[in-house]
Amino acid sequence: MRRAFALLLFAPLLAACGSDQTSGAELGTIRGRVLLAPTCPVEQISSPCPPRPLSDVLVRVVDANGKVVAETTSNDGGRFEIEVRSGSFMLTASIEEDPARSVIPTRVQVVAGTVSHANVLVDSGIR
Repeated sequence: MRRAFALLLFAPLLAACGSDQTSGAELGTIRGRVLLAPTCPVEQISSPCPPRPLSDVLVRVVDANGKVVAETTSNDGGRFEIEVRSGSFMLTASIEEDPARSVIPTRVQVVAGTVSHANVLVDSGIR
């Protein structure tokens, strides 16, 4: 009887210790865009070449150990939004139609309950 009572008392505690889920209060949000740049060989004040948004790009959030902790896909405007736990991460992307394309990883610091803004830059190769 005592053993059953002890199991009932400690079972929820043990289950919580093994859980990898986080509550919404511990999550922060990363918002940004996937941008292709440069978009022309010579940029001048009279003829600016703004970066171009890239859609359908897989954006990955990578922790200090190199583990992908979250991923999402950019929308038609190149925008993405993803929730992760607090911490320091690198944002990177995978360009499936051109895997050789260079992506510049971006460091982002996430704080619970806040929004961090960070863009992922993709090098167009134009020089």
